[in-house]
Parts: sequence; structure tokens; C-alpha cells
Amino acid sequence: MKKLIAALALAATASAAHAVVPVIVSSSSISGTMTNDASLIHDGVIPDEYTSWLDAMNVHWEGQDAITPGDSAAAATTLSFDQVYTLSDVRMSVDNNDFYRVQISLDGTNWNTLFTVLSFDGEVISGMDTMSSVAGDGEYVASIDFPAVQAKFARVYAVTGDGAYAVAEMQFSGTPVPVPEPSQYALLGVGLVGVGLRLRKGCTR
Repeated sequence: MKKLIAALALAATASAAHAVVPVIVSSSSISGTMTNDASLIHDGVIPDEYTSWLDAMNVHWEGQDAITPGDSAAAATTLSFDQVYTLSDVRMSVDNNDFYRVQISLDGTNWNTLFTVLSFDGEVISGMDTMSSVAGDGEYVASIDFPAVQAKFARVYAVTGDGAYAVAEMQFSGTPVPVPEPSQYALLGVGLVGVGLRLRKGCTR
């Protein structure tokens, strides 16, 4: 019984250690033709709203939109996280009056749409616009508020718009998905065996 309690305590401690944190991006890449480096999208810097879409802080491009499976010519920026996370929120900066799609994946091959930024989202009428999925945030935009979901990769691309696109930042927050150590499995197994033996003894009395 003591071993089971210890195992459960260890599991609880591990769970508590995995609170919502900023998602760490380990690498990023670009497909298609974009200006500036993909790392700008996860450098932690969000430009002031109304900043020009051509600013050096942004990854920007023209005319390449509506990505399709296997379409390497379309412009997209892909982020690879340092591990699998249960994503809970995002804060991002994109050029106004365009449609942008954010997709996620566990393997970097099969993608699912997380949300689409609509051209009329946000309050900015020119330049870069900051948006947040955190309810109560001053930059909250309902259309990018998504249910918690696991992902190891994320990508963003333009769907349509005025043909002049830019993304300055995409900051996710989430809970790291724990990978139990073999020793934790062993300890929990020993604890369960102990409980089973104790219950068996109780039944034979």
C-alpha cells in the first residue's frame, strides 16, 4: 500500500510539474518564397500594431497562397516544437485584411486546421495586427479561440487576401505531454501488485 501511495504521489508531482507554459520552438522552416528568416515568427517579439507588413521584423511574401497537399510552391512557415504539447492558447501578429490558416500536426505529415484568421478580425485597418485566443485579453479574437489539442508541429500560410502577406509572431502556450519514465511504470506496477495481494489476503480470512 505504501508503494502504491508513493507511486501515485510521484505521478501527481509529475502532473503538477507540467503546468501551462510557453511552447518552445526547436526549429522552423519556410516553403515557397518568403522574405526574412522563419525564426522571426518565434523570436518572442511582437511588433507594434500598424507596423508595415514589409517591416524587417516580419516574414512577408506576395501572391503565394492557398496551400494544398504536396504544394511546395506555396509559401508557408512551419514550426517544430521541442516536444509534444497540449496546446491551449496562441498570441500572434499578422498583416490585416488577409485570411491566414494555422494548422497543427503530430508527425509533420498529416495536418489538421486549428483555426483561420479572418480578414476582418482584429481592429487594425492598416499594417500588422496582434490577436490573442485568451478570453479577456485586450487583443482577444473569438475566431482563433480553439479547444485544447496535442501537437508537435504548427504551420501558418495565407489562404487569400490582397496578395501582400506577413506574419510577425506566433506564440503558443500549452501543457507538455509527459512521457513516463520506465521506473515510474515499474513503481506503479509494484504498488498495484501490493494492493492485489492485500485484497487477496483480506478475502481469505
